[in-house]
Amino acid sequence: MARETIQHGVDLEQFPKFIEHATENPEDAMLGLGARGIAEGRAMHTLAKLGDYTYGGDEIRSETRDYTFQLGAFKEVEADAGFVDPADRPEPVEVALAALTGCINATLGLVAMENEIELDDLETEVSLDLDPRVFFGIRDAEETGDVYDDFGIDIEISGPDLTDEDAEMLREGVARSPVFNLVSQSHEMSAEVNLKDVPKAA
Repeated sequence: MARETIQHGVDLEQFPKFIEHATENPEDAMLGLGARGIAEGRAMHTLAKLGDYTYGGDEIRSETRDYTFQLGAFKEVEADAGFVDPADRPEPVEVALAALTGCINATLGLVAMENEIELDDLETEVSLDLDPRVFFGIRDAEETGDVYDDFGIDIEISGPDLTDEDAEMLREGVARSPVFNLVSQSHEMSAEVNLKDVPKAA
């Protein structure tokens, strides 16, 4: 009988070849990512767009990747703040938390595959408390360190013959998640504000 090479949607013969090539040619695996947020003329409402990216130095353009997300605020918050016709949209921090759960699940799926850990179910829940007073200007920007309490990350797994060692391997594997590293580590960031359509001096 032919060996089953497809598990969880991955060709187990192709995957190690990909890993070997990326190991020997790291520049071929590099990703260039970005996003664009367009203010919609109403406070706190943004149309966020994903599109082009680079893979291995090649720019990838595809109309099918024209993803858009309508970001905003909670209806109850808008109502309390005096917004006309309060709307209910995904809050940007919630979207970041959703991305974190997806990235952790993707990472642990790879860790499980690499170590022949069979998982029937994998669910990640992320939670935190957010103090919005810096956002609303009630507190100074210098107080951003007090905006969040610690993240809570709870991961539930099930599968045949799972051991404590399997659970520990998966717990350590979370550190491989790119979004986990994005939100948990310090990175150099700066914001540039560029003026458009500035009239030229006479």
